[in-house]
Amino acid sequence: MKKICAALLVLIIPILLTAQDVKENKDKKETLSSKAIEEKGQAFDKQILELNKNIQSVIANANLMSEKGIKTLPYQTEIHFGPDKESPKYIEVVKHVYIKNGMFSTAPVGFEEKILRIYSDGKTVSQLETIVRKKNFKSEDEEIVTVLDPSPASEDTEDVVITHTLNKKKIIDQKKLGTVLNNADSPIKNEIKSEFIIPNLTILHKNLLFITESNIKSAKDVDANASEFLKKSTLY
Repeated sequence: MKKICAALLVLIIPILLTAQDVKENKDKKETLSSKAIEEKGQAFDKQILELNKNIQSVIANANLMSEKGIKTLPYQTEIHFGPDKESPKYIEVVKHVYIKNGMFSTAPVGFEEKILRIYSDGKTVSQLETIVRKKNFKSEDEEIVTVLDPSPASEDTEDVVITHTLNKKKIIDQKKLGTVLNNADSPIKNEIKSEFIIPNLTILHKNLLFITESNIKSAKDVDANASEFLKKSTLY
């Protein structure tokens, strides 16, 4: 009997040790994966903060919150001041595209719109809000996702708020980015940062630069034309 027990132990102990090793290795890998995901998220946060600073610099340097003579805009782009045009609390860049039914169709069947709203006192940016909207004219289906950063001057993005509405029914209601799933299988939080927030802010920054630089050039051209007209008058 003792010999049988000893033989069983010889067989069982290696299996138990192997199982323990597998569990420890799995735990170790999960810990390393979690750490890597967290570090990647922190790197994204640094990029987001840098872009927010760049946007703030353009707003302040170009005095955009008090600029009423903006004439040149990128294609399919509008710029608005609100809620009161005379003393605005925000400036928003609106971009839109029409959805057509096939390559050769001329009549739009819907549209997609993105509103990039910057809350500012003219020097600093207090909030950044993106509103993405899609509507189908025929079905009247409408989908809206809002992403609000209430502290763009901070490197912490955990307080970014997401709201998702489909046909006026809220699917996600003011969910903080810090509560979004972010593990090795589903790094959704990091994906939102890298595949939406960073590209979105990059586009906004480029649009603001284009708007300010184009309008500076436009103002110079106007002055140059007046100067040239005056020069010619000295010939008679």
